[in-house]
Amino acid sequence: MPERLAYQSENHESTKYGEALTIVSAPFGKPVNNEELLALALDLGLPVKEMENARHAITATGFTNRFSSNPPEEEPNTDLAIKGSIENGAKLLTEIMKSHGWTDGIDVFIDTSAFLPNSINKEILALAGLNPDHVVSKSYRYACAGAVGAFIDCLSDPALKNTRIVIAALEPLSYVIDKSHFHSPKSISIPAIFGDANTLIAFTPNRFHLDVKQILIQPDHGVIKLNTLYDFGQMPSNPASTPSHYRFGEGGESIFRYSESGAYLKIESPGQGASLSMDGMATGFFFGDQTASVITDLILEHGDTDILRKLNGKNIIMHSASKPVVDRIAKLLRRSEHRFLDTPELPFLMDKARQSNGSSATTLNRWQYMIKNNMMDADLPMLWIAPGIGSAIAGAIGTINP
Repeated sequence: MPERLAYQSENHESTKYGEALTIVSAPFGKPVNNEELLALALDLGLPVKEMENARHAITATGFTNRFSSNPPEEEPNTDLAIKGSIENGAKLLTEIMKSHGWTDGIDVFIDTSAFLPNSINKEILALAGLNPDHVVSKSYRYACAGAVGAFIDCLSDPALKNTRIVIAALEPLSYVIDKSHFHSPKSISIPAIFGDANTLIAFTPNRFHLDVKQILIQPDHGVIKLNTLYDFGQMPSNPASTPSHYRFGEGGESIFRYSESGAYLKIESPGQGASLSMDGMATGFFFGDQTASVITDLILEHGDTDILRKLNGKNIIMHSASKPVVDRIAKLLRRSEHRFLDTPELPFLMDKARQSNGSSATTLNRWQYMIKNNMMDADLPMLWIAPGIGSAIAGAIGTINP
């Protein structure tokens, strides 16, 4: 059974892209492949007669592996998730500072997470040996879009142009998965899609340039519901400070708060004692449609409707929510009157990377995989796009000077 693992050097990776950025990741959990997940479900009460349906549901997600540090037969211990994230965040922060050559410190530290409290930020800094009073700290809590949203906001702030920034996506998602999720082919999609991920990126904004950018705040009416450990109602709000690249759909302003301390999204709770619920079909349609719409806006504003053809799979830093979501995005971009794609295909990649949907860490894990596998071309534009539940969809087109 998956057990919470101590930090193991063989489980972490450090990847550099020239002098522009360093990415460090470690799941801090046990890998669980698809057949192991199915066997676990049978142990936890999945009826044998539903085994093939469950296998099909797992395969349909597109993921082949996920990481778990919380045994699903036990009640999720959120205190343990918080404690582990602080310890793991501090270890990876120390590692990335060393790898990126910033052993004397950093200027800005931003933590992102789907559900963790924002109190972890300064505790991570202190445990890593940094004085929290000497580092600008922020928290982003808009789920899967958090790391890309924070990245875009940093690049858009002229005051941060030459600062040393670390974004830490800390996502112990196995702590919001319980044994009830394993009992049917419908609910088993949740542990098939979501898993633990902890990924940090170190960069200085002067190595990047954004041509166009947009962060859409659009209520998704709870297609995925999640219990969060931050109290949205208590989060500070200063609407006047919200950057101009934020756009709000109907009702968007009511579910979003922005201030000097970060950005927060109100995510609906599943209630009835559950920690996480998902309407799979509604999720696929909502995020497929809304993400394709944001990509369309970005491309048209950028002006080159052939950009996706020119990239040919490279430089697309996308949150791969699941293969059905990525496939729907590709289908809609192909169907568009502008025919952005010749075929309805975009690279999913997470099956090859042996990673799952780790919320805000997913896009950074994909970026790390692309660097390692020569899927980056500094002579071409970059597309960043990340949809997150609630919802926020963060996207930009720009360039990087490695």
